[in-house]
Order: sequence, then C-alpha cells, then structure tokens
Amino acid sequence: MVFAGIDVSKPHLDLALASPSAKPTRLRFPNSQDGRQALLAALAHHAPAWVALEPSSVYHLPLLHLLVERGFQVALVNPYHLAAFRRAMGERNKTDRQDASLLARYALVYREELRAYTPPPQALQELKALVGYQEDLARRERAILNQLEAAAWAGSEGVLPLLGRELALVRELLEVVDQRIQALLEALPESRVLMTLPGVGPQVAAAVLAFLPPHLWGRAKAAASYAGLIPEREVSGKSVERSRLSKKGPPLLRKRLYMGALVAVRHDPEMRALYHRLLSRGKRKKQALLAAAHKLLRRMMGRLRAYYAGQVDRVA
Repeated sequence: MVFAGIDVSKPHLDLALASPSAKPTRLRFPNSQDGRQALLAALAHHAPAWVALEPSSVYHLPLLHLLVERGFQVALVNPYHLAAFRRAMGERNKTDRQDASLLARYALVYREELRAYTPPPQALQELKALVGYQEDLARRERAILNQLEAAAWAGSEGVLPLLGRELALVRELLEVVDQRIQALLEALPESRVLMTLPGVGPQVAAAVLAFLPPHLWGRAKAAASYAGLIPEREVSGKSVERSRLSKKGPPLLRKRLYMGALVAVRHDPEMRALYHRLLSRGKRKKQALLAAAHKLLRRMMGRLRAYYAGQVDRVA
C-alpha cells in the first residue's frame, strides 16, 4: 500500500511516495497546469491509498480541486499536528522535499485516523473569500487614514483629494462586502445560533463559519486546536521552560475571536471573572484575552453541538 505526500509552494509541487516496504520515491513538478496534470498521472500510476497535503495559503487549491475531481482520498493535515510529528520523527531540517516525505510518512502512520477532505458548500467558500477581502479592505482603509493624516501635517494639498477619493471607494466596497456577508449569514442558521452569545457579532460568526471546516463545527477541542488557540508547553526536568499558544491555524480567525473576547469580557460576567482571575495570577492582559478567546470559541462550539442535538431552539 502506497501513501503520497505533496508539499505545495508557488513554483513547485514536491511529491513523495512511501510504503511499509518499498524505498521512498521523490518527484518534483512545476505548480502550473501542465505540472499538475503530470503529477496526477504519476499518482494514477502509483494509486496511493491517501494523498496528504498541508494547506499553504492559496497555492494548493488548484491541485486540491483536481485531486478531489479525480477521486483521490485527500487528507488536509493540520499544520500543528504535522509540526508535532516532525519533532517526534527527529527531523531537524526543513525543505520542500523533506516536507513532502514527512507528509507521506504521516499518512502512512496515521492512515486509520485520517479524514477525507470534502469541498465545503459553495456558500461557505464564498463566505471565506469575502471575509478575507473584507479584512484586506479594512487594512487599506486604516492605511489611507494614516496617509491622510500624514499628508495634512505635511501640507501636501495635491495628494489629499486623491486619498479622499480612494478612501471613499474603499468604504463603498466595504459596504458592498458587508452586505454580501450579511446575506450569506442570514442563510446559515448556525450563524444566528452563534450570535446569541455575548461577544459574537457578525464578524466573529462569519470568521468562525468561514475558516473552521464544517466537520469541526460543534467539536470544541478540535476547533480550538485547528484555530491555534491551544497551549504548547516545553518541559525540561521539573521546570516548565515555556508555555504559549500554538498559533498554527488561520490568523484572521484568531484575530476575530480575540476581538470577540474583548467584547465578551466587558458584557459577560463569567468571561469577565475568567479574565480578572487570570490577571490576578500574573498573566498579561493579552494572555488573559487569548484565554478568553479560547473559551469563547469553545462556547460557540458547545452551542452548535446543542443546536445539532436539538437542545437549542432552531431560530427561524
């Protein structure tokens, strides 16, 4: 039985094949239309039981769609799990070819626990794209406002009207994107269930539903792991040397949850008590807020689990 691992970068697709008995095989293809077709031909020849990929920005998406269309069993490996596997295997170096081999070995070792990737509904794909674009527009709006202030102080009269026009366009686009996100959320009953929680508004609900795979909805521990909101501890002897969040998941998801936690600690007594309890133990404000973000996500997953079990009213 053969297992494949593919490391995806913008220029290359590195393929590694592993099996319990045969010698590992490594191949490289360009990340282009022709290169992807050549890689698919190689996979068809070897017929792997699983193809393991690590999500890499957007560069893996064309290949992922082709693999699913051709009927391959594809596992998207959580970066946090792969990093832990790398340490367990004693890997010190990190190259594209070694990453492909690591993914193939991961599929070989954990073949009984892998979950086959299934494309999310089109509405969720659109929601994810819109949430990302919304963040880009908001970042651009902040940059223009800073440029306007700098230009005003510098007396750059010729630049001010141009920046004003750009700002108006960005804000117009933001309004359009907000409306589209709102329309998608209204079609998802899960969003209305989530937004009954303190600290969960449209932006937090949209990020959670867009960036968390649907098979994790309602699974608190797995969702927190995917979001990178679980602690990593390194212990040497009897002393704990370091404890920090893994931060292996989507950064925008963590950012939105953090913003939701800021609201929750102000308006929810239980979350506020958690926040101040952590501060009294010597935690920094940011650490306490990240812990609140973790708890907020687990609450959201608990609410979804109860909703699917019929324990929460299905909001019309």
